[in-house]
This record gives sequence, structure tokens and C-alpha cells, in this order.
Amino acid sequence: MMRGWKLPAISRERARAASKRALRVGAVLVALICFGCLAWQIAGLSAGGAGTTITEADGRSREEVQAELDRLVQENMMTVSLAPTAQLDDEGNLRVNVVNDEENGFPQRFRVIQNDRQLYRSSVIEPGKCIEFCRVEDIEVGDAYVEIQALDRDTNMPHGNPTRVKVSVVKTDG
Repeated sequence: MMRGWKLPAISRERARAASKRALRVGAVLVALICFGCLAWQIAGLSAGGAGTTITEADGRSREEVQAELDRLVQENMMTVSLAPTAQLDDEGNLRVNVVNDEENGFPQRFRVIQNDRQLYRSSVIEPGKCIEFCRVEDIEVGDAYVEIQALDRDTNMPHGNPTRVKVSVVKTDG
């Protein structure tokens, strides 16, 4: 028969004292963690936090600030209009019908992309104008993308993020 290890006897009082001490240490650690989180939260809020923009309200009410934000959104809104099916004729002319709505505040430019390759880049399309056809080399029947980019009114440089729309390229008769 094998003998097992004998653990030294610990009195119940010592065990309770050790348990209480561990409980107190745990409570202090939890309190320190909570305090640290609170301090980090306060410091993060005062610095604005990631992804925020801090501006002054200049004494305006919440409703006035919201109205200003709504106005900015409205000014920068853009309607995108194009044919969901791009028709390709025998000469390589692709009918896309990209329309820059006259109510858009920005000129636009678009690209035709297929298989991660840019096959066409348009000229500037002013509000109220349309490009019905474009000549596209090496495009194939199947899926492609038309990526529309708003442009700055003064410089015609990209403004904001482009919108990419999947279109189906089909061959037409004639």
C-alpha cells in the first residue's frame, strides 16, 4: 500500500483569516480596475475619442446644431443613376446611361471596372448631364462595376467616397 502525502493541518481560524485576506485583496483589485476604467473613460471623453470631431456649439441649442448637421448632409448628398444592364455592341460601345442628376451639388466622374481592371474613365459629368455611351476596350459579357466619384466643384478632385455599382454586361444585336 502506498502512502500519500500528508498536508499539514491548518486550523479553521487560519483558513478563515486567509480566505478573508484573499477576499479583501480581490475586492481592492476590482475597485482599482473599476477606478482605472472610469479614469480612462473620462480621459477618452475629454479627448473626443476615436472617430469623433470636436467643434464648438457657439451657444447653439441641440436642435440648432442638428439642423446645421442636416444642412451639411443635404448639401453633400448625391443621387447616382445608371442602367443596371450595360449593353455592348459589336464596335465596343457600352451603353451605361450614367446621369448626374441636376439637383446634385457636385460634378461626377465614373470608371468601368471588370476583373479588377479599369477599362474606362469618363470625363467630368456636370450636374444635369448624362453619358449614354462610352467606348470600352477589352470588356467581356458578364459582371462589371461602374464606380461613380463625386468631384470637388472647384478643382474636380475626388470628393468623398466613390459608389461602386455592379452591372451586367450583355451583348446587343446590331
